Amino acid sequence: MRRVSIGIYGGTFDPIHWGHINAANQVQQKLGFDEVRMVLSARPPHRTQPIVSASDRFSLLQLALQDQPTLYADDCELKRSGPSYMVDTLLHYRKQAPESSIALILGMEAFNGLMSWHRWQDIIELAHIVITDRAGFNNQLETKLATYVEPFISTDKTQLKLLTHGKIYSQPVEPLAISATQLRQLLKNNEPVSQWVPDASLAEIQRHGFYS
Repeated sequence: MRRVSIGIYGGTFDPIHWGHINAANQVQQKLGFDEVRMVLSARPPHRTQPIVSASDRFSLLQLALQDQPTLYADDCELKRSGPSYMVDTLLHYRKQAPESSIALILGMEAFNGLMSWHRWQDIIELAHIVITDRAGFNNQLETKLATYVEPFISTDKTQLKLLTHGKIYSQPVEPLAISATQLRQLLKNNEPVSQWVPDASLAEIQRHGFYS
């Protein structure tokens, strides 16, 4: 694989919505990444398992991204057995593209939980971390994490492409004030969600009666 800059945006995408897509697009454009891989968390280790199967959620993700030229639906965690640990996904990419810049894109809420992740201290040895803000959430860094991240923080975005890993960079995005939890409730109540979910994905949700 040629040397490229790759963003990794993980999530259960239960369901995928415009908030996910817009955030990934904004990070890709503002930081100039060649691509962003939207990695579906097949068996999330830190939360209750999604109602909709991993394969169905991946189908919805593929449909949502069919008109997004720099965003790619990634099923590497579906192909692995066991819990979907991000460190394993980053190792997979690092083996595929040892010379490439890899950046894990996380909302502040997820980043604040970093110390509970499997082999969390290996993450920065495999990738950069790009932190985004999320509407409706506290976007302050946890005190205990602040001490750890201090040596890695950079305010120079060019470092993300010059180096293969090891920097933590904050990239504000304009988030949509919607969450997958809210969407599932709206779908359950048979309320309109067309402004939040791409048309092709919504048609598939309605066809199968997902979340209803």
